Amino acid sequence: MKARPLIVSDCDGVLLHFIAPFIDYLQTVHGLTLSLVTPMLTGNIKLADGSTLPAGDFPPLLDGFFADWMHNQHPIVGAADSLGQLAKDCDVVVLTNIADHHATRRTLELARLGMPYRVIGNQGGKGAPMQKLLDEFQPTQAIFIDDLPPNHTSVKAHVPHVHRLHMVAELEVRHLIPQSPDAHARHDEWPAMLSHIETILKG
Repeated sequence: MKARPLIVSDCDGVLLHFIAPFIDYLQTVHGLTLSLVTPMLTGNIKLADGSTLPAGDFPPLLDGFFADWMHNQHPIVGAADSLGQLAKDCDVVVLTNIADHHATRRTLELARLGMPYRVIGNQGGKGAPMQKLLDEFQPTQAIFIDDLPPNHTSVKAHVPHVHRLHMVAELEVRHLIPQSPDAHARHDEWPAMLSHIETILKG
């Protein structure tokens, strides 16, 4: 198989909306509220009495969201069309920090929304799994897209030659997340992101 460029994209906040459906899930299912004072979810979830949800209670909530509410996540404007355009000449993989047992469901949901790409579940930094993908695909070029600065730091540490693009597509948290110093550029909307990637690939 002839080597092609490789696009590795995060999912939540890049391909799919997460914040709005998660807020809806917290309120509807658990009677909780989310007040985004910082970009962190833990520490910002409030009980009905106004107290803060203990950090240890957060993982089951997130697991429940992906198990029962994932179908309420809608695509970021332009994501499906942009990846479809790139997929004509590139391999596309979705690398998402989601438990492995949710990866199959996420694959089906993305395909239903016009993004029929391989999904890899991950926990923690994305540098090591990015290295594994490079070893597998041996791409001519590699581009990494993510909304969280620590993931760019991780990829830079493991595979510094990968072109790293920061994207915070959700308006709810865009102002809370500064541009990653370890990303090469930041674009928060897909038309600009697609244009940047096409320029890189032509170079």
